[in-house]
Amino acid sequence: MKPLTKCRSDGTPYTRRPEVEKALAILITRPRKDIIAALKVRDTTSPLYIKSECIVYLIRNMRNDNDVGYFNELYRELMRRLASALPFISGEQADRSENVHAAGGRERVRDLFVAKLMEDRSDAGSALDYFEIMFASAIAALRRTSMHRAKKHAWRTLPIEDEENSNEPSLAVERAVGSLDLREELLSDDPFYRSRIAAAIIALPDKNRRVIELIMREIPIDSSDDSVMTIRKVIGVKSEKTVRNRRDEAYQMIRKALSNGDGHD
Repeated sequence: MKPLTKCRSDGTPYTRRPEVEKALAILITRPRKDIIAALKVRDTTSPLYIKSECIVYLIRNMRNDNDVGYFNELYRELMRRLASALPFISGEQADRSENVHAAGGRERVRDLFVAKLMEDRSDAGSALDYFEIMFASAIAALRRTSMHRAKKHAWRTLPIEDEENSNEPSLAVERAVGSLDLREELLSDDPFYRSRIAAAIIALPDKNRRVIELIMREIPIDSSDDSVMTIRKVIGVKSEKTVRNRRDEAYQMIRKALSNGDGHD
């Protein structure tokens, strides 16, 4: 069983709760068909019930595994658990029209989690460690982050226009028609299509994949404000055009990969 890598301020690594470790020790010895069947158990008191923290471990452990069917089963149940862990906003009721702000908040949380999962699958790190320790608390923390980002990016509701004295579209246009569309693709209801998108991103050359990952994390390509962290600064290039070229190449490769896959349907 792989240990967690995230460390406390004193340098000691975080560990899973004892009950999670015990459940995992049993779970990893079971056949995948039994695990898939157990994912449908909803009674948390049942000995067959799989803890959410264990599902996170299992899906992270598939980083170099090509069993798409198994991955999709884990992913589908993990997304269901994520939705169940999100609290309802005051005034929102299940038997009435959904509060649009509440729905948007849940979408942002799912978006952030999927981005973390994609990052973890392409480059193992500690971003998802907390979700193996206390899944519900980690989701609650992600919700607070999403609310903060929503306030910061409220400008997205403003009209989109071209930059003055330039033939290039504004950064707002690029983010609206580029990165946001890609994230929506990753939130598709079709698990097979999601897996194809994820595989296409992971297969990108490092320089292109890095740009896509940063775009999905809502980091701007460039900024006139030197205090703002940008993709250009992160990847260490002089021109924002280099970033855009790598982004455009990545989108072309992703579309080509998806087009090639369609020929087998």
